[in-house]
Amino acid sequence: MKRLLVICVLMILGKGVFGQGIVFMDNEPWNKVLQKAKEQNRLIFMDCYTVWCGPCKGLAQDIFPQKQVGDFFNSHFINVKYDMEKGDGKMLREKYKEYIIGFPTLLLLDSNGNVVHQMAGYQQAEDLIAGMKAGMEGKSLSVLQKKYEEGARDFETIRDYVAALNGAFKKENISTIISEFMATIPVEKLKDKDVWALVGKYVTDPYTEAYQYVFKEIERFQYRLNVNRYDLERQMADGMARAVKEIITVTTKTTNPDTLKMMEEKEGVLRGMLKQNTVKRFPTYLCKLEINACRLKEDVNGMYRWIMFADDLNLLNYENDFRESTYSYITERTRDKKVLNTILDVIEQQQEEEEQVKSELVKQNYYNLLALLYTKLGQKDKAMDARKKYEQLEEKKEVAVRKLFGIEEDKK
Repeated sequence: MKRLLVICVLMILGKGVFGQGIVFMDNEPWNKVLQKAKEQNRLIFMDCYTVWCGPCKGLAQDIFPQKQVGDFFNSHFINVKYDMEKGDGKMLREKYKEYIIGFPTLLLLDSNGNVVHQMAGYQQAEDLIAGMKAGMEGKSLSVLQKKYEEGARDFETIRDYVAALNGAFKKENISTIISEFMATIPVEKLKDKDVWALVGKYVTDPYTEAYQYVFKEIERFQYRLNVNRYDLERQMADGMARAVKEIITVTTKTTNPDTLKMMEEKEGVLRGMLKQNTVKRFPTYLCKLEINACRLKEDVNGMYRWIMFADDLNLLNYENDFRESTYSYITERTRDKKVLNTILDVIEQQQEEEEQVKSELVKQNYYNLLALLYTKLGQKDKAMDARKKYEQLEEKKEVAVRKLFGIEEDKK
């Protein structure tokens, strides 16, 4: 009896969510759809799908059957869906190819078949309803784009335009649009909850006024705006990581005085924030800049002191490439046997730990560096053995990659 009661309750609850979903005209003749839309004076909602598309199946199984979705779409639109690879779907795919950037594409059309609004990709129920409601109310992507191109930069226009671009999966220009908008408002407006909700995730460039303001006011963003501190720190750290990487990469490849001066000025801006150590991983990036500064001055001993300091505090965790290149640079340029032996101990231990890693794909290969160290220390046999192990491990990695991606070995 109890079991039957539970089943009945679940069925009732299920109907609350998955009741009368969207009622579609399924792959019916296009002229019939247009005729029905004109007779009822309604817009047409078109689901453009393919049978092999995962997100298309997700919409069909999880979103379209929901009662709230059905209530909105059935009361406002003529709802149709077409397989874009058969029947009238092939014709419609060609007709609307300008708007179909992938699958699923979700179009809103007038009774003459003109596109009023577009969305793309898997959408949650609330987002799908909100997106198509905006299109129905004149806040379509095409209207907002025209408004933006004519110079509108008010908050509401930018908010709606960005939402429309996100809904249509046309995201490539959003960061530029947000940057232009931020340039029109006082930086203090970032503390406005609605403004932050729109622009917050795009505050990633350490050289901008917005980033530096958020950095200084991070406590207030956490407590007054209830911003997730962990996510905000990770976002700021990612932006700082890219800026530090640019400085190291550029200064490694050029000797141009103007370029080096520009990088020095940029570095000064970054150091001012890094030294305050209020964001996770900032000590790591400051350490990398210190090592790079020593390299630019050809101060090998300074690089050695910093890399030892970093290893003691585990500052360069997840910075394997930078760490290895630093040790290689020092090894190539020092004649101090004590330094070489210390590095050798570190790298031998590191390689021993890597040998315990089972996956060849993620296992680090320090044997090339070990070969260099053995050579500098006059241990030729060990150097030859290390080079051989380096080549073997690289070959295993290549085989693992080929196996992972199903690439057949070239037999010649």
